[in-house]
Amino acid sequence: MISTFVTLALSLIATSAVSALVVPRATAPAGWDTAALEPYDTYHCRYTAIKCQNQHNTQFFSDCCHPLAANENVSVLPAQCQMPSGVTCSNGEPVSNGGSDDGCDDGPSSTPTASTPVASPSSSPPPVNVAPSPATSSSPSTTTPSTGSSDSSLNYGGFGTYFYQNGVAGACGTVHSDSDFICAMDQSRYGDSGGASSLCGKQVRITNQANGNTVTVTVADDCPTCQNENSIDLSVAAFQALDNLSVGDIPIVWSFV
Repeated sequence: MISTFVTLALSLIATSAVSALVVPRATAPAGWDTAALEPYDTYHCRYTAIKCQNQHNTQFFSDCCHPLAANENVSVLPAQCQMPSGVTCSNGEPVSNGGSDDGCDDGPSSTPTASTPVASPSSSPPPVNVAPSPATSSSPSTTTPSTGSSDSSLNYGGFGTYFYQNGVAGACGTVHSDSDFICAMDQSRYGDSGGASSLCGKQVRITNQANGNTVTVTVADDCPTCQNENSIDLSVAAFQALDNLSVGDIPIVWSFV
C-alpha cells in the first residue's frame, strides 16, 4: 500500500495463506499520482516480470512489489527485486530476449528467468492489494474477475484479502498495527493516492458470503491493485474476524456504516 509516495502495500487475490494470484491492472487505476510515483507502465512491467502476482503476503512482496517514488531508481531495491536478465519492457509489458525497452528499469536478477505477461481480462480494471497479499502454491486462483455490483447501499462482487502493516503509514497518513481493524479501499473509490481521501476514517461493515461472519473496519489506506472497485484489502486482525488466513481471499458484500 502507498503512503503519500513512499510505499504501497498492494492487495491481490490470494489462493492460500502464503500464496496469491491476481491479474494485475494493465492500465493505471484512477487516482494514480503521476507526480509522486514512477510511471505506471514501468511499475506494471517490473511487477509482472518478477511475478509479484504470485507473491502476495510474502516478504518478497513487501520488499519488491511496491511502486517507487518518482524520484527513486530501481537500483534502491534488493537484488531479487531487479528485472530478470534478458527481459526488457515494451508498452508496460515484459519482453524476453531483446524486446524494445521503453524505459523500464532493468537490472540483474539472482535467478534469471523469462517472464510471460498475464493477460488482463477486458472486464477487469486491472496493482498492489494485490492483494495486495506470499507464493508456494502451484495452483492459480479459480476466482473469476468481476467488476462488482451495488444494490442500494450494499456492494457485491468484491473479494476480501489481507495485508501486513510493516510499521508504514497508510495513504490516510496513520501508522497502524496488524491487530487494528482497518482496511484499504480500491483505488477507483479512494481517489488520489498521493493524499488523504474523503473516505479516510469512514467505517465499513463487511460480511464474508462464504460463512456469514461480519466485521466493521475503518478506512485507512488505498488499494491500487484490488480485484475491482468492490474488493477490499483488510488488516490481518480484520480478515481473521471473517475467516482463517489460510483461505487467502473471500467473497464479500459490504456497505458504509
